[in-house]
Amino acid sequence: MGRRHLSRLAALLLVVLACAPAALAAGAQHLVAFSLVGATEPTGAQEPHAYLAVRKSDIAGWAWRLSRAQHARVAGVDFERRIVVAAFLDGLPCASDVRLNGLVHDRRSLIVTVSYKRPPIGVATCVRTSVRYVVLAVDRSALGRLPMRVDVKAVARA
Repeated sequence: MGRRHLSRLAALLLVVLACAPAALAAGAQHLVAFSLVGATEPTGAQEPHAYLAVRKSDIAGWAWRLSRAQHARVAGVDFERRIVVAAFLDGLPCASDVRLNGLVHDRRSLIVTVSYKRPPIGVATCVRTSVRYVVLAVDRSALGRLPMRVDVKAVARA
């Protein structure tokens, strides 16, 4: 192999590696075993929070915020095969119609992108007493290396 062939191979490898996170985001529906969407009481936090559970004991810090049925579903996850990710849209009390838009595994982080609808134009304040959330069960085998942390990216839709 000549130097020119190695340069082309290196360039191709860089393109493939650069496209991997986007491919994972596009294929998020194949990674997600199930997702739950709901509303819960706010905690007073001013920004969205995400949690990662790689074993059952990891859900203790946030599962109390779920409905009874959803709590039971999360508690029943097979943590040998799946991890659980929870994203609470704290700080966005007027968010509605929350949807999972993407899941990107970037090195040791998992980035969950959710979109939501803002209140209609003309609504100056919101007195809603709940915040929305999304909880995902993700296949471990699809991730390769397990993430060490999870972040939530909340994006408003028109």
